[in-house]
Parts: sequence; C-alpha cells; structure tokens
Amino acid sequence: MYPLFESVCIENSQIKNAAYHEARFNRSYILQYKTHPTYTLFDGIHLTNLDDNLKYKLRIGYKQNGTRFSFSEYENSIPTSLKVVNDDTISYALKKNNRKKLNALFLKREEADDVLIIKNGLVTDASYSNILFFDGKQIVTPSTPLLEGTCRARLLAINRIVEKSISVDELQNFESFQLINALNDFDESRWIPIQNIKKD
Repeated sequence: MYPLFESVCIENSQIKNAAYHEARFNRSYILQYKTHPTYTLFDGIHLTNLDDNLKYKLRIGYKQNGTRFSFSEYENSIPTSLKVVNDDTISYALKKNNRKKLNALFLKREEADDVLIIKNGLVTDASYSNILFFDGKQIVTPSTPLLEGTCRARLLAINRIVEKSISVDELQNFESFQLINALNDFDESRWIPIQNIKKD
C-alpha cells in the first residue's frame, strides 16, 4: 500500500512545479515516517512517448521504501459553484489516499459542483483544491488551508497572492473566487462571482 501521493501536472513534456512537489514530499515523508527519505519523488520517472499537445496527470504514490506512478491524459475540470459545509474535526495536512472524510463532505454539495469546507468558523479549501478570493484590490487565500497545495505555495512565494484568516461571514467582502491545484493553475480569466458560493 502507498498511503501518500502527489498529483503532478505534465505540460509540453515538462513537470510543472517540480521543486514544490519535491518539497512537500519531503515534509510529508518526515511527518509520516519520522525519518528522511532515501529516494526522491521523481526517481525512475522518464517523460517519454508523451504528446506535447496534451496535458497529463502524473500520479505518484509513495511509501517508506519506494514509489509507484501512472500517467493519464487530463482535461481541465474546474468547479464553478460551491456549497458551504462545516466540519470542525476534519484534518488533511498530508496528501493521503484515505480521503473518506473529504468524500463524505463532498456528498453534501447538493446542486453545487463542490463544497467549501469551514472549520472552526474559518474558510479552508474545496474538496480537491485551494481557493483564492479577489476583493477588487488584491488576491487572498485563506491562511487556514486543510492542505498546502503546490500551486498555492508558488503563488505565495512570488508574492502574487497573500494569506489572510477568512471567516465564513467575510465571504461577502469579496467579488469573486477561483479554485487552484496542481492540475489547474491560477488564471486571470477564470474568476467566478462570489454569489456562486451558496450558504444554508
């Protein structure tokens, strides 16, 4: 069994955000196994026989002594509506195969495409993505994510976005939002009206 994994975007036969995936792999490995890894995330992976015109998802499962990986073609599938759900006990700091609790929350989305998870009154993430908000001046991401995504980490590092604690009541202060993850990068043309986030 490979309890942890990374989902990596391949475009033009190139690995996107490789350094950020490697960094998260190292942090997660140490937290999971209380020791440093003896291999790197991309050991043994060769980008051959890929179509430069296609986007691929590289899924790397890993355990204490090795990895397994697979490639699949990927078409952008980005939710455009969210349902607010509350769960004060959920934890997903490591990217684990066990997504039972996240999947249970996803089932509460009703007519929306995905859920926006609130923990202890604060905005965290959608079920598969970090979230960004725009208030007309700056792009903000919650400082309380369930999982620190690689795209989010890069945008913070280059000062493209800022972190703030965001309560559920403060959602009304924003004009729009968008979801980001390793396969769906930030895109200025992809902002969605904040009204597409539905509360009870």
